[in-house]
Amino acid sequence: MRKVWLITGGAKGMGYAVAMEALKNGDSVIATTRKENDFVAPTEYKDQILNLKLDVTDKDEKAFADVAEAGVKKFGKIDILLNNAGRGRITFFEETSEENMRQLFETNLFGMMKMTKAVLPIMRKQRSGHIINVSSTASFSPGPVLYHTSKFAVTGFSTSLAFEVAPFGIKVTNAVPGMFGTNFYNKNVWGTNPDNVIEDYNESRWQDSFTENVSNMQFGDLDLLAKRIVEVVSMDNPPSMLPLGDDAPTVIEGWCESIQKDINKL
Repeated sequence: MRKVWLITGGAKGMGYAVAMEALKNGDSVIATTRKENDFVAPTEYKDQILNLKLDVTDKDEKAFADVAEAGVKKFGKIDILLNNAGRGRITFFEETSEENMRQLFETNLFGMMKMTKAVLPIMRKQRSGHIINVSSTASFSPGPVLYHTSKFAVTGFSTSLAFEVAPFGIKVTNAVPGMFGTNFYNKNVWGTNPDNVIEDYNESRWQDSFTENVSNMQFGDLDLLAKRIVEVVSMDNPPSMLPLGDDAPTVIEGWCESIQKDINKL
């Protein structure tokens, strides 16, 4: 049976790659984008696509409910929610304004929660569904406080949500991508400029070097990522934690090992 996907942040990067793989698989896609008509795909898929404008930082929950309602009106159901929309910020915690802290969490966490809340009534009624939340290897490693903390929160949300919705036949997967070749790491996308410069941090500034050299880092294959996610939603018992990319398992294993070492000290 063909599935219906709702994908946030569908205009580019991981969201777009998964959307295209789903379309090729014969599925239908509700793609949300921040700009009007920003999901571009071959005309052969036009009957399988609904592109809706949505800014996941919108404070009005009705905007999210309207997306879910429009999707069901066109396709009759929503089988999979891929919460993909996200943003980066790698400024030091002490140098970051509260406004920028809140903006990051509005995108990476609260937008995800609001989209999930809008879709859950549909999935509960269906007694089926699969929610995939895009976290990051940042949630399993120390690093820039704000971005990593936001992704820690996504992992915690996914784990706890799975507990609450399992009685309704709804599955939850925490997708954990490592480094992938998207424009997400571009300097104009990442927040790299401090709001309040503190001289003590000057000797340890690495942000500009990271964004300038990120293209030389080992990136995962977006097409393989997309295929893997489409495969996972067809599983009877999908994983609750889904490492994506060659580097992701190593990061997660390293985190588990560090915790085990602390436990062994007791």
